[in-house]
Amino acid sequence: MAPNGHTTLIQAFGQYVSKHVVSMKGDKAETSKELQRFVQWCGPQKSMVDVTPSMIGDYVERVIGSGTTPQAPERLQAVRQFLSFAHKEKIIERKLAQHVRVRRARPRHGTGSLQEESQIQLTAEGHEELVTELETLKARRPELSEAIRLAAADKDVRENAPLEAAREDSGRVEGRISEIEQTLNHAVVVDAAAIARSRVVNLGAVVSVQDVSPGRRSAQPADYTVVSASEVKPPEKISNVSPLGKALLGRAVGHEVEVKTPRGMMKYKILGIS
Repeated sequence: MAPNGHTTLIQAFGQYVSKHVVSMKGDKAETSKELQRFVQWCGPQKSMVDVTPSMIGDYVERVIGSGTTPQAPERLQAVRQFLSFAHKEKIIERKLAQHVRVRRARPRHGTGSLQEESQIQLTAEGHEELVTELETLKARRPELSEAIRLAAADKDVRENAPLEAAREDSGRVEGRISEIEQTLNHAVVVDAAAIARSRVVNLGAVVSVQDVSPGRRSAQPADYTVVSASEVKPPEKISNVSPLGKALLGRAVGHEVEVKTPRGMMKYKILGIS
């Protein structure tokens, strides 16, 4: 519960997912992922009663942006249904769903197709890790459903902390399942042989770099594998959308790149690519 005793966004999300999204398949699984975005935008621990029409309006504008997001109507419809559920279940008193005004986005003109734009590049290792994680999470479904059933046996659901916790856990798992499935549906595994032949940094490449910032000339080299932002990233891997990852892409051995970090501007030299 929120400090004021009201239901938080993450709790409401868990309730909604456990009741409505678990049985969804195909494109409908995107609902869970979109609601995760909305919850993170508002604040997972924010009370549902503190969500305002202006916050919803800001989120709608964020999704629609300049009008070039073809999936905007479907994404916003998921939020509208969630807010309708919250009102129906008396989690909130205001009819916030009416503030989610869905309008069709303008099509983007260009040479690339929507299919090409939605592709997600993954390394072979990253793809395998996601498949394994997905199987593990799906195997938890019976356990989570049973936990909800047992907790719901207590008829006083208003003060049923175990039920709330079970629903939140189920919601998080279903959200992650939806996210992984969406990623895998649009995944393209990069060609390891092509990476090995390339003389520049690409997704999947192992890059040896040295910090050559002023005063750091004696720093030890470090090796990083450049991976997609969708992949699991231990310390020895960096995302292709991280500051360092973006700076390294397309660069060759011997090149130096500057990266803005919390410590200030840093300079790195590429020592090797494999």
